[in-house]
Amino acid sequence: MGALAHYLEDLGIPTTQISLISEHTETIRPPRALWVPFELGRPLGPPDHPAFQREVALAALKLLEAEQGPVLELFPREAPEESQAEEEGATWACPVSFSPPSEEGQDPATALHREVTELRPWYDRRLEQQGRTALASFEPEEAGELIAKYLTPPLPQEPHGELSPGVALRLAAQDLKAFYFEAASAKPGAKPPDSRAFSHWFWHQTAAGEALQTVKANCEESKDKELRRTAKMFLVPMIR
Repeated sequence: MGALAHYLEDLGIPTTQISLISEHTETIRPPRALWVPFELGRPLGPPDHPAFQREVALAALKLLEAEQGPVLELFPREAPEESQAEEEGATWACPVSFSPPSEEGQDPATALHREVTELRPWYDRRLEQQGRTALASFEPEEAGELIAKYLTPPLPQEPHGELSPGVALRLAAQDLKAFYFEAASAKPGAKPPDSRAFSHWFWHQTAAGEALQTVKANCEESKDKELRRTAKMFLVPMIR
């Protein structure tokens, strides 16, 4: 959107935007942007806080008063906190219980494969109930196997079909996270996890979360520019 803003401004249309990642906005240098220190996917803050969300929207619109830019302002307030119970996931539990691989002595690839296998029936149940899935490029097992290849050097350099290594890794990571969320939401009668509960569980209590953090560190040291960019921008949220 930041790049598009430059074209719109050239046509005489003033633009403003909300940024969740200040580094990206500083690089693109859009005419006007409001950086908000909120969770990814929540540019206006958490749901069910309409007064706060209106305040954020008005702050972004106020930047239109600037005659020229680039203008990058920081929103001065943190997002309202959700209840402590929701933040800690007390109202939700994954249908499968397992410990991080570091606590069980398993190698990361084996632990990741075990988790995917144990979660697959729950994912299939939810897919049957909903009739749709967010997975777009890989089956869960295929995504796990591809990510496992990047757990230890030397890192793969060959394309994955028609996909470059960086693109394939990014899509596999997206599909793996979607698979975990959908499987974790499938328990009958249970309240689906909110974004904070799921994020805390995924990044702190699963082999998949540990694996992606390891892959990120490995790819950051790669000579492949695309893998380094994928590691920096797409594998692990900056907040982690």
